[in-house]
Amino acid sequence: MRILVINWQDWKHPMAGGAEVHLKEVFTRIALRGVEVHVLSCGFKGARRYEELEGVRIHRVGSRPTFNFFVPFALRRLEDRYRFDLLVEDLNKLPFYTMFYSRTPKKMAILHHLFGGTIYEETNPLAATYVYLQERLIPRLYRSWPFIVVSESTKEDLVKGGVPEGNVRVIYNGIDVEFFRPMPKYVQPTVLYLNRFRRYKRPDLAVRIFALVRRRLPEARFLMAGKGPYLESVKRLASKMGVPVDFLGFVPEEVKAEVMAKSWVVLNTSSKEGWGLVNMEAFSSGTPVVGFRVHGMKDSVRDGYNGFLVEYGDVEGAASKVLQILQDRSLRETLSRNARRFAENFTWDRAAIETLKVMAEFL
Repeated sequence: MRILVINWQDWKHPMAGGAEVHLKEVFTRIALRGVEVHVLSCGFKGARRYEELEGVRIHRVGSRPTFNFFVPFALRRLEDRYRFDLLVEDLNKLPFYTMFYSRTPKKMAILHHLFGGTIYEETNPLAATYVYLQERLIPRLYRSWPFIVVSESTKEDLVKGGVPEGNVRVIYNGIDVEFFRPMPKYVQPTVLYLNRFRRYKRPDLAVRIFALVRRRLPEARFLMAGKGPYLESVKRLASKMGVPVDFLGFVPEEVKAEVMAKSWVVLNTSSKEGWGLVNMEAFSSGTPVVGFRVHGMKDSVRDGYNGFLVEYGDVEGAASKVLQILQDRSLRETLSRNARRFAENFTWDRAAIETLKVMAEFL
């Protein structure tokens, strides 16, 4: 079997996120099983136009802002050269509409989540409307395609849009439970935000939540790790509110695993997730999560079992749940054990095997 996956970015891209983790973990494993895997993605400064990464052949064209305009021409060249059996559109940003120009006979899609109205929290109204309208086309133009999605919430969005339920298969993300493992907690009560600093992730609400936590528990500490275009705005907000925050910036994977495991609770304030890879890393590390009851979050956080959920934007409610975990050792330890037990059910090997099975059945 020879397949081509089109993803806006590959996992070496500086802006790579959860979708690129999924791309790497699933398709490198599929390549190890003898499938010839190609990825078409955008270029970036210092990147090679072609390289092989862990058995996957990476072809890069254009740049992040221009990639979708290069795809039709690059795809036709690759199809002429390799004659793929299957084309996979990894729809984690704009769709590529390959049904209009691809000659590969079999096509399917992978979808992490649809932004929907949350895109207006992320960018200006004109750009947001552009993305919103393009997303609205996905259930219509891709209606007959098989879909792999990472959560029931994403499946629900597709089915509501008009994709037949039988065309959508849920395959949950995995987690490396050997790498993300429990460690002794910090002595000081510590809350962690570890995510990209983008508006729709709502790191500003995380600062406001911790401000309420610290009023009741002055010895509590707040770590914020990650990078993104909204970082400086969040720093200014914390300074203006007088909230002490340790901004760690981008952290390498080893440091991420350490702070995730040593923190007492992870605060995930995103307005929408596909599945919540950050949540799963926290759970595997034995750390409960507090967040909002929104798509993706409600799939991975089991309220009262491995963390707590409150209604979106309920800053006081979230602060109350964080305090409950920080101040109740018995509850904290129970949630931590449950979190680790929950994470152990999800592996990348399982996700890759199930993905390959769906592809083989389709072909």
